[in-house]
Amino acid sequence: MEDDLALADLAAELCRGVGAAAVVYGAPADFLEAARAEPPDVLILDWRLQGQLGAAAFMAVRHRYPAMPVVCWTASPAWNLPQMIHQDPMTTVVDKAGGPGPFEAAVRWATG
Repeated sequence: MEDDLALADLAAELCRGVGAAAVVYGAPADFLEAARAEPPDVLILDWRLQGQLGAAAFMAVRHRYPAMPVVCWTASPAWNLPQMIHQDPMTTVVDKAGGPGPFEAAVRWATG
């Protein structure tokens, strides 16, 4: 889930590069509606979406799909994210500025 189209395209391309299919959603409501019909294997979540936080999507995923891996791909400093992200064993945080390597490693972790 990414609201910046260029970054969404990059994330989808990086996912495909490691053999993972990708569907892009720009808002939590769109993702949650689609997930009701067919839950994804993994959620890649930008924490700061335009005008909202990814918290709603994260909490809904944890409620409905507690074992779903979440890759929190964000430009927010990791230390600034809530404890529910840091303490969740099925979540990993990746800094957008870290380049493709950490993102690809997180996708491999989530899909492995």
